[in-house]
Formats: sequence, C-alpha cells, structure tokens
Amino acid sequence: MNQKVEAFRNSQNSLVSALDGHDSDAIFQASKELGRAVSALGTLERTDVDRYLRPLMAEVDELMQASIYRLRFLRDHSSSRLQLLSGWRANQADTYSNAVKGR
Repeated sequence: MNQKVEAFRNSQNSLVSALDGHDSDAIFQASKELGRAVSALGTLERTDVDRYLRPLMAEVDELMQASIYRLRFLRDHSSSRLQLLSGWRANQADTYSNAVKGR
C-alpha cells in the first residue's frame, strides 16, 4: 500500500516538473504515469490507509492542487497565444471567408 501512495506522489511530482518545464512530451508521459498511479491507488479501501500515510496523502493533495493551477495557467496562456496568432481583436477574429475586401 505504501508503494502505491509513493508511486502516486512521485507521479504527481513528475507532472508538476513537466508542467513547470512547459515540455509537452514530458507532460504527456507524466500524465500517463499519473493515470496508472491513480488506477493503482483506486484499489485501496479507506480502511487500508494507515495513520502514518495520512500526512503523505495531504502532501499529495497539495501537489494535485499545484498541478491544477499550472494546468489552468497553461490553458489560459495557450488560449491567449492562439487568439493572437489567429488575429483575434475587438471580439472579432480574422478568418478566411468569401467576404474578402477588394474581391
């Protein structure tokens, strides 16, 4: 059981590091690793978690919150960049259409 919780914490650390590095491949790999750790952790019953593991679980919860904040930041940052790249301005995007000036 301790190994499952440790694997979960380590995968959370990997994800936070990948998010901080803005490395999409590392984020993808860390996400897959985290998914496997979550599946393994999901097999535990609440009564299986020893008291000495509870502080570790609190640490893991903090890591999950950190991941969530980083993911939200990256999503907003990517969205802003895409809007700039697409020519979005004044609530209207420059797009390809039949209504081209001069035609």
